Amino acid sequence: MAPCSYCPGLEIINRLLIIFRVEHHASLFTKGFYIVFDIKNIDYFRSLNEDIISEVKNLLKEENYRQGETIFLEGEKTKGIYFVKKGAIKIYKSSKEGKEQILKLVYEGESFNDVTVFNGDLNPASADAVTDAGVFILTKENIVRLIYKYPALSLNIIKSLTNKLRYLTGRIEDLSLKHTLERIAKIILLFEGRQLSQKIIADIAGTAREVVSRALKELSSQNLIKIVKRKIEIVDREKLKKFIE
Repeated sequence: MAPCSYCPGLEIINRLLIIFRVEHHASLFTKGFYIVFDIKNIDYFRSLNEDIISEVKNLLKEENYRQGETIFLEGEKTKGIYFVKKGAIKIYKSSKEGKEQILKLVYEGESFNDVTVFNGDLNPASADAVTDAGVFILTKENIVRLIYKYPALSLNIIKSLTNKLRYLTGRIEDLSLKHTLERIAKIILLFEGRQLSQKIIADIAGTAREVVSRALKELSSQNLIKIVKRKIEIVDREKLKKFIE
């Protein structure tokens, strides 16, 4: 089927991504039919029929990274859109002095670097593996072709990008309007059950590690959280929610 000259789904995605703009070492490549991970767990591909899923699988490439390894750097030419198969990835911006501001942590089933597929060819931020991680890559050419071919995919992408936009809007609100202690409390709620180091929390909150350490002690003294073997556990979720309101 030849692509039409105008695709409403693609046009809506481009509009979303204009707003969303604020947002190598590969050890293994495999073809999609060797993938054990169910790609229906990825937001883009939920509810799609098996024929579409099979086609997508054959277009995916896999890369694996060790903890701390760089996946890509800001300003490099993009390989495409990334989907997390396993592990955790941090998306961040760096200053000339080396200070990091984490934009988002992404986990299994989530996508990142979406913006470059639809709006520009250069990575707008950098990405590192926080843990040992595996990712799938779908090139710009392939994702655009799939959008023209399958309107249902366009709707899934729009929903996914809308969720990312909501998240970034919340991050802007947190950084500009909330006190540091409230920001840290919200991060703990947002990533409940995930293992976060004090440095990661500091980079997300836009503060120093020492400030995070004091904040954790304060939240612990109020019986909102407890630290067990360096892992943060929420003691009273409802009280913690009220604390950040």
